[in-house]
Amino acid sequence: MSTLLAADIGKRRTGLALADTKAGFIMALNTVSHKTDEELLQALSIVVQTKRIDELIIGLPLLPQGGEGEQSTYVRGIAEQCKTRFSIPIILMDERYTTPSKGTSDPDAAAACAMLSVVLDQRAQADKEMLTSK
Repeated sequence: MSTLLAADIGKRRTGLALADTKAGFIMALNTVSHKTDEELLQALSIVVQTKRIDELIIGLPLLPQGGEGEQSTYVRGIAEQCKTRFSIPIILMDERYTTPSKGTSDPDAAAACAMLSVVLDQRAQADKEMLTSK
């Protein structure tokens, strides 16, 4: 069982959410406001250390057709910097369908929660398929 952190990375704001796979819960964390990449990386480092994160899920903002744009390039750069700083797996995830509906008080953190929900659902399905194939 592990603790996952999801990050919906933006150039000024990054939504964060935490999942505990043993307890089976997802929790939004405070959205990080940052002016520089270094501020973002410092904030991520603090969360990774204090929450004992085992895996970092980063949302990759693909274009509607699936291609990559300027924001995807930016996020990939941040992900590479995370790989050099943290000794945990870093996973990029298509975040096109994780945008929350209107009325959410913190849409960035809600998007991070949605990413974790998808990851946990996919892993539960894979586990179920593995058990039934034996």
